[in-house]
Amino acid sequence: MISTRARNLSKRHFQNNFIVYFILVIFFVIGIIIGAILINRLSAEEKLKIANYFSWIFKYIGEKNYRSIDIFKLSLFSNVKIVFVIWVIGFIGLGVLIIPLILCCKGVAIGFTVGFLVKEFGIKGFIFALSGLLPHYLIIIPGFLAIGAVGLSYSMYRVKSKRNRIYSKDIADYSILILLFFIIVIVGSFVEGFITPYFLNLIRFSL
Repeated sequence: MISTRARNLSKRHFQNNFIVYFILVIFFVIGIIIGAILINRLSAEEKLKIANYFSWIFKYIGEKNYRSIDIFKLSLFSNVKIVFVIWVIGFIGLGVLIIPLILCCKGVAIGFTVGFLVKEFGIKGFIFALSGLLPHYLIIIPGFLAIGAVGLSYSMYRVKSKRNRIYSKDIADYSILILLFFIIVIVGSFVEGFITPYFLNLIRFSL
């Protein structure tokens, strides 16, 4: 019953929100471009500070002892916070303004991380980004785009309808879709925690 409902909701969601996805992809790509440009506009110290803020990778590059479960928890907790924020602002109708910016910031983080790796570690950084980060990104990016699209479309629905009354069915459908796509994000966090670290040796031994 629940799986059928989730399948029908997701099918209807993808059919009705092509423009929403297009808008979010544009913001996400703009973020990636901004992140890549920042690499050449900052000092070495500034780049390292931002890199450490954007990704756990740089904190673990110089360390020999790390546990995959800790990285998984760190990634999952970070993603839970983002998804929760999207759920809340989508629910209260503020997602129209904020959700595209969240996706843009996510793009900035990815663009900066990959750009920093390539600039600082050359071919080894590129190989690590391709082999260690790309599988994670291929999972988690669609998940966040879908969650962002759900939040943005629901915000638009709330704004257009101008209804003060909130129907429990609408809230349930909205939450089911968010939860459904959050499962994709969890899988991405698992890959980041248990697979990505194995490729860190590509750049750690170049230090």
